[in-house]
Amino acid sequence: MSKIEEAFRGLGRTEKVRFISQNIEYANALAVASYVKGYLFDVLNDVGDDEYIAAYLREKGYEVKKQE
Repeated sequence: MSKIEEAFRGLGRTEKVRFISQNIEYANALAVASYVKGYLFDVLNDVGDDEYIAAYLREKGYEVKKQE
C-alpha cells in the first residue's frame, strides 16, 4: 500500500468525501469505484446534481419520481 493510500485510509468520512470530490478528475474509473462505493451518496450530494442521479437510475430501468 502506498503512503497516499495509507493517508487516505486515515482520514475521517467527511475528509474522504471532500478529497474525492475535489480530486475526482485525476483518478481512473476503477480507482474511483473502489474508494467511492462507501461514500457514493455523500459524493453525489457534493456534486449537487439530482437530475444526474435520476437519469442514471432511469437508464438502469428504475422509475424515479421527485417528491415535493
